[in-house]
Amino acid sequence: MAASGATALAALKIGGRVAFERLVRPKARRLEDVPCSPDAITPEWLTAVLCQKVPEAVVTGVVVKPASAGTHERHQLLVSYNKAGQRAGLPRSMFTKSLPSVVTRMIGGFNGTARVEGRFYMQLRPQLEIEAPIGYHAASDRQTFASILLLEDMVATKSATFCNYRTYVSRETAEDMVDVLASLHARFHGDAELATQYRFVASYPRWFTIGAEKMSLEYYTRKAFDAASHVIPESILAQRDAVWPAAVQALAVHDSEPQGLIHSDVHIGNWYRTGAGEMGLCDWQCLARGHWSRDFAYAVTAALTPDDRRKWEKDLLLRYLDRFATLTGARPDFDRSFLHYRQQMVHALLMWTITLCHSPLLPNMQSEETTLAMIERISIAMADLDSLRS
Repeated sequence: MAASGATALAALKIGGRVAFERLVRPKARRLEDVPCSPDAITPEWLTAVLCQKVPEAVVTGVVVKPASAGTHERHQLLVSYNKAGQRAGLPRSMFTKSLPSVVTRMIGGFNGTARVEGRFYMQLRPQLEIEAPIGYHAASDRQTFASILLLEDMVATKSATFCNYRTYVSRETAEDMVDVLASLHARFHGDAELATQYRFVASYPRWFTIGAEKMSLEYYTRKAFDAASHVIPESILAQRDAVWPAAVQALAVHDSEPQGLIHSDVHIGNWYRTGAGEMGLCDWQCLARGHWSRDFAYAVTAALTPDDRRKWEKDLLLRYLDRFATLTGARPDFDRSFLHYRQQMVHALLMWTITLCHSPLLPNMQSEETTLAMIERISIAMADLDSLRS
């Protein structure tokens, strides 16, 4: 009840602010301004944030084009420069992620995920040797919950194609995804700096617990089991009361074993393939500090067809462990790692139960078709490997 009350009060505050912005239509012009929506972006503001290293450069115009909406709204910016900006090769096309509506500010601003993602792109992304977009600028306002993130246009720079649940993931593609995850997890594996210098990256147990409370995750998971019962295996439906205790129990590995940087939302829709054929990861708003098995279990169960997953999951784990050992000098035990893989599947499932059923104050984050496909794949994996009894 307390969480529900806090959510309602936040929605009331945000609703008043958004109504004010739509009436007044404030514009962003100075570096320190946080545009409340893409329509608030001006050439002056873009000059301030994009041309700092090229003092003679000036943004002379910007065209805003809508792209997509979910937890954030995405817009494409087509930017023009004076001759100095053109000579410097400053980006002409980029994408914004922003929170212009009540529902997007509730999920991205109130929950803090937009602020975390912005800091990831500005502070951590430059340290990672993986395929992921470049961030040009990020800012957020803790009072209004507005947020803006300027990102590389991967289609323009790398001829990228973005994946979805219909994308067939071949063995070669799955191996590339596993390699990306191993590189990501190895960078800060067991590094105390991650917890001390980058305090905005919460430990996964804390990230999960706070998010679960704010979004009433246990309650809506029970509702989702009813709504998705036609795609969930009977053996998992019969154990539905064990799902939440299993999720709580699965948090233990994040405290008992060395932590690293984890993406936490590695479903197939957050992957893309460059024109050169490399797999990359986007949408870093669920970033956390935890055990690598969280990402590995989620990526494998959500990306692969059940038949392919059954055939490849052990080989993919072996490949991951080999790559991880090469990068860190530490090789986790296979049997123990496979146990973690089985246990962490339940957290992958909970990412989609809250997507299917959630508070009316939150946005529809994915289509029902996508959501049911993810629930089906992950719950079949849980049934195959008896995850709830692991």
